[in-house]
Amino acid sequence: MKKLVTYSTAAKNCSRQIVLEAFNDALCGKFIIPSQKEMEHILKDFIDYNFNEYRNKRKIIAKHPTWDDEQVNDEVYSLKMRYDEEYRQNLRQAAAEAINEIENLLSSLNDAVKAWKIKNLE
Repeated sequence: MKKLVTYSTAAKNCSRQIVLEAFNDALCGKFIIPSQKEMEHILKDFIDYNFNEYRNKRKIIAKHPTWDDEQVNDEVYSLKMRYDEEYRQNLRQAAAEAINEIENLLSSLNDAVKAWKIKNLE
């Protein structure tokens, strides 16, 4: 649960930064929302990959002191593969959330611009 909150927070922060950096393009209607793959790549800078092989290996050795090196390494590999898959899934979900947040921010910006035009130019 904690990871999902972290990913969601990172997605929102990333979205805000993207829109802020492209604010002029967004105002002019020239901003292009990143694709799912592009957003996943961007989010990698916001979401750390933090599988610690050494720490996991030590935990496995402590839990299974009779296992040989091959068994320990196989278990570490298995844990790493599960972590990698969870990381990819969470990254995909965060990218979808980030894209949705960008769309919401752009919509709010467009609404604010329309309201300003109506108030000040008509």
